[in-house]
Amino acid sequence: MAKDSSDSSSPQNTSVRTIPRDTDPADFPKALAARVGDRDLWIANIGAIRSNHLAAMDLDPAFVVTVNDTATWATTDHHPLKDGHINAQDKFSAAVEATRRNIRAEGTVVVNCSAGISRSATVIATAIAAEETISLEAAIEAIQATRPRANPHPKLQLNAYAYLAVAADRPAAREKLDELAGSSAIRVDKETILEELLPEN
Repeated sequence: MAKDSSDSSSPQNTSVRTIPRDTDPADFPKALAARVGDRDLWIANIGAIRSNHLAAMDLDPAFVVTVNDTATWATTDHHPLKDGHINAQDKFSAAVEATRRNIRAEGTVVVNCSAGISRSATVIATAIAAEETISLEAAIEAIQATRPRANPHPKLQLNAYAYLAVAADRPAAREKLDELAGSSAIRVDKETILEELLPEN
């Protein structure tokens, strides 16, 4: 089980754990896990899910949601997503639903992708936004407080807004979806995107 971040007696930072320990922020660590606020929820890269790295970081997750192509030995929920792409909405929703279900259960939850930057950040942010009734932007900021490199790709954000618009019934998320779908960052026809991501009314 992860240590409580309020335990200041520990010399190790309980919010961000890396292998090698306390790696230079300019370097990419072999393993990284960053706690999201005071939740028992962590964003991680693939290296963090090696048994020796989890042990060295004093992490004992009850649930590991892997959104990489390849599941790990510790993966409890495997939902492969493609970075830099608009994913099939049912696949994205399944990853978010698994994360939400695990957040509500007892135990530490880790969500990992390859680098712990885009796919895992998007899934975590969407789950937090839905569970805590906050905006996607506020959820991303919560992740970036301990994982500054977390940066959901705009195309994955389309999936996130579609999820929040439909599953969480958020009109503001629908507006953001419309806005982002029409932006130059996406380079796909807006109507095609909305058709793919939203169920027919």
